Amino acid sequence: MPPSTIAQPRLLESVSAPRLREVGVLGVSGARRSLKGSGGPTVMVVSESPFSRLMMGRELAPSFGLLHAQGVASAGRRLEMGTVPAAVVVDLDSEPRAVSHAFLARLVEKDFQGPRVLVSSRFCPELAEAFSGSCLTHFALARPWRPGMLRSLVESVLGQRAPLRAAAGR
Repeated sequence: MPPSTIAQPRLLESVSAPRLREVGVLGVSGARRSLKGSGGPTVMVVSESPFSRLMMGRELAPSFGLLHAQGVASAGRRLEMGTVPAAVVVDLDSEPRAVSHAFLARLVEKDFQGPRVLVSSRFCPELAEAFSGSCLTHFALARPWRPGMLRSLVESVLGQRAPLRAAAGR
């Protein structure tokens, strides 16, 4: 009977982020080059749910470069490695509330200047719109949103389109 195949221990050792950059496994500058082909700024999409990331990515992909992060831990690691997106879209439904709050606080501590778009099914559309209109850095979007609404909101907050309030005649 042949011996069972076991993964060699060396393959399972953790490697520090600086070492990954040296080896070329993670190339932040290379990632930026490939994202610039989209013609727009880079947006980080943060969600534990693959379906939510896919949904948000499909809507944003034609206009923006995308950085997908599987949850706030992954997003935090990407930011620590020097990735600087123009905006961050955070799915508040896929993480415990305390974890999402801690991630948003870390963005402030790191002096992240870009807008933060918060997506949640707990928001009602009217309150999300009022919140977005009253804040300069945080914007809210109620789920489910109308097709094109996420893209319009991100374009608006990044200054690529007239503000939504002006477009709506308000």
